[in-house]
Amino acid sequence: MVISPSVLDHPFADVGRQAPPEPPQPGGNGNGGGGSEPPRGGGGSHVAVLGTWVALAPILMLFLAFVSAYVVRQGLGTEWSSLPVPRLLWLNTAVLLASSVLLERGRAAMRRGANSRIWFGMTFLFGALFVLGQMLAWKQWWASGVDINATPHSAFFYLLTGAHAVHLAGGLVALAAAALWPFEGWAGMRRSVVARITAIYWHFMGVLWVGLFLVLSFWR
Repeated sequence: MVISPSVLDHPFADVGRQAPPEPPQPGGNGNGGGGSEPPRGGGGSHVAVLGTWVALAPILMLFLAFVSAYVVRQGLGTEWSSLPVPRLLWLNTAVLLASSVLLERGRAAMRRGANSRIWFGMTFLFGALFVLGQMLAWKQWWASGVDINATPHSAFFYLLTGAHAVHLAGGLVALAAAALWPFEGWAGMRRSVVARITAIYWHFMGVLWVGLFLVLSFWR
């Protein structure tokens, strides 16, 4: 008599065995949903921050080249006539530093979930006042007969302050975007990321101006 192998199998042989896992369903999130939201601290923000620093590198190199040329030209001494910079630059410097404080207040309000648009708007206003103050300082020098061709020192003054004002204008555009950007994000970019890269650029411009102001004021 032939005994079937199924008769010899233990009736509870399959008890405790786990079924093989089912392959994940495309687009599922394990909870029955149709998809999962990407994590909020994803690589997008890191890429944006890194791209901002990469963009700032050539700007830094440009102004280092300007300052190096300023120092070399001043060392030659020929036809170099140092003039006191307009006193208005001291007030302009204070306004620009205050704008950085306002910007950080806005970012802090954003982290708390409070209204931050007013802080970004005030930062924009202070930045615009700085540019206006620079224009008034140029007007003061121009009215006193010190134009860009007066001395090599005055030529570098207009070059350095003008180039900085142009780059700061780009920061004003970024501030306007940070103030008006939807909180939930737009075009794949969250408002917090926009505010962060704007702050990096704006603070960089503030530190850069302090360096230029010290060179123009005391390295004469």
